[in-house]
Amino acid sequence: MTPSGWTIRQAGPDDAAVIAAQRAQMFVDMGDLTADAAQAQLGLWTDWLRGALASGDYVGWVAEHDGQPLGGAGLMFHPKPPTAEDPATLRAYVLNVYVAPQGRRQGVAEALMRAVLADVQERGLRTVTLHASAQGRPIYERLGFVESPHPELRLTLGAAP
Repeated sequence: MTPSGWTIRQAGPDDAAVIAAQRAQMFVDMGDLTADAAQAQLGLWTDWLRGALASGDYVGWVAEHDGQPLGGAGLMFHPKPPTAEDPATLRAYVLNVYVAPQGRRQGVAEALMRAVLADVQERGLRTVTLHASAQGRPIYERLGFVESPHPELRLTLGAAP
């Protein structure tokens, strides 16, 4: 259910700059990037999002209040091998969940996540993953997300010679 006064709509390529700005602010709010470091990424993220939204590689939603985009969420799909429990060959990955401070604590993030999860179900997918911030974790847990038993290890390689 969308909170009173809010609308949630599917994002299109024209929303790329808005989504990129929300992504930047999300990382700043979490303390992962400084405002300057986030600002330096905006062009890169906007260009990528414009193409990914057009191709369907990224599916997004925008939450608006009085016509102002104050929140959003995104979804990407990654290949996976089928299993007997989950025969789908894709898993959904949720990213860029953000609500501006003036829209928080009104149920907007949960409404965005419900739109994301409805899309995943419509596609017949069963596996949904995300990386949760401390602020978002209670919402995700309320929706049924649990800690994965498979910890991720990561290696960042240097640039190719």
